[in-house]
Amino acid sequence: MRGSYDPCTERHSTVYYNRPEVQRALHANVTGINYTWTTCSETISTSWRDSPKSMLPIYKELIAAGLRIWVFSGDTDSVVPLTATRYSIDALGLPTVVGGWSQVYKGLTLVTIRGAGHEVPLHRPRQALILFQHFLRGKPMPKNGTVV
Repeated sequence: MRGSYDPCTERHSTVYYNRPEVQRALHANVTGINYTWTTCSETISTSWRDSPKSMLPIYKELIAAGLRIWVFSGDTDSVVPLTATRYSIDALGLPTVVGGWSQVYKGLTLVTIRGAGHEVPLHRPRQALILFQHFLRGKPMPKNGTVV
C-alpha cells in the first residue's frame, strides 16, 4: 500500500520494535525486563506517576517564557478529537489573533490537518512536513488552506 494509510501499521511496528537488533540500535529494553514492546503499553500507562493530568499549566509556563507553541490535530482523530483539543485550548483563555484551519492565539497556534487521524505524520505525511517546516522557520501556515 504505497502512498496511503496501511491499517496494519501497528502490527508491523510491533514486529519491528521487538526485533533484538532494533532494540539494541535504539538502546531500548536495556533493563532486561522480559516484556514485549506494544504501541499502547498498559505497564507505562498504569505505572507512570510523574506525568501531569493536563498540559495546560505547562502551556501557560511556556507561553509566559515566550516560547512558540504549535499544537496540531487531525480532524478525524478518534483518540483525541479536534473538538476536545479546541475546548482545552479555550480553557487557557487566550485571545484569538487569527482563525481558520490554523487558529493563532496569543502565545499558541492550533493547526488542524484535514483528513488526518491520531498520527498526523502517518496519515498526512506531506502536510505534516509542511507544518513542521513552517514551525521551524517561524512562518505562519499558508492562508489558502491547500496543504492543511
